[in-house]
Amino acid sequence: MLLDAATAPLPEPAGPDAEAALLRPFCAAYHRRFGVAPALARDAHGLLLRFPAHDIPAHAVVVGRVDVLGGHPAVRAYLRQLGFTWDARGFIDGVPGPASLTTRVPALGPRPRYYRAAYSAMNKRTWLEGNLRGEVPIALGAGVYYAALDAAARLRVPEPRRVRAGRDYHFFGVQHDLTKHLLLTHLVPRALLLDLGRALAGGLRRWHRGPLVPAPLARFYENDLLAYCQQIWRDLVDPSQFAPTCLLAANLDQLWRAVDDRLRESAAGPGAWLWNDADTCPRFHITRPPRAP
Repeated sequence: MLLDAATAPLPEPAGPDAEAALLRPFCAAYHRRFGVAPALARDAHGLLLRFPAHDIPAHAVVVGRVDVLGGHPAVRAYLRQLGFTWDARGFIDGVPGPASLTTRVPALGPRPRYYRAAYSAMNKRTWLEGNLRGEVPIALGAGVYYAALDAAARLRVPEPRRVRAGRDYHFFGVQHDLTKHLLLTHLVPRALLLDLGRALAGGLRRWHRGPLVPAPLARFYENDLLAYCQQIWRDLVDPSQFAPTCLLAANLDQLWRAVDDRLRESAAGPGAWLWNDADTCPRFHITRPPRAP
């Protein structure tokens, strides 16, 4: 798989000091843009991130809510133990540092991975290829990108609405990736993630060397996998039951049907998905494993 030069993977931070150093330019640029910034803290396991509140509608749309994971006390206690927090409205405003999750969650499935992006949006192909490898890609801006934002702000260069939305999302995207993608999927067994990635990678090979990225494959990671996990979390009484529920044949068959559907949509070619990239998502009906007597 090829990595786009505009989006480069960053080395795994070696401890909380290295992770904090990696995040400080992002936090500083965040503060220059909004007047507030994520705070970095520590606990016994490593770094913690605490995000500020916003009254921007786009922020509320992209940030995860705790009620999506149901309301069972054991689940809420588990989330707090990991370092997740939420405000009075239910928006998740605190997360564990991604690099500390392998310590916090021995059964961690996806591996969070930092990337440095030269623009407001991470290259879509690089993002998809990271997911196929079992990652949750997290985009931080390159120094030149943040410098360009600062220069534009000082010169009061007009920001068209679409440009402003893209730049804002660059900063909100880190919270989105951690409170939606990583939180919902973090207990998906890694072997399953890698199997899914291998199957879906076949749908990318035909378009491997061109600029086109099959939208249906991205939809699997943006929509299908999150919806599957959300349905499991919604009525989960105990987090220890996530993996058995995820792997139960009656449930897993539905997820693999979603894979087959996305591969078929991808094989139809760009004429089918370039101009009709519908934000669709299958419905999953989750069966619970029988409880031990």
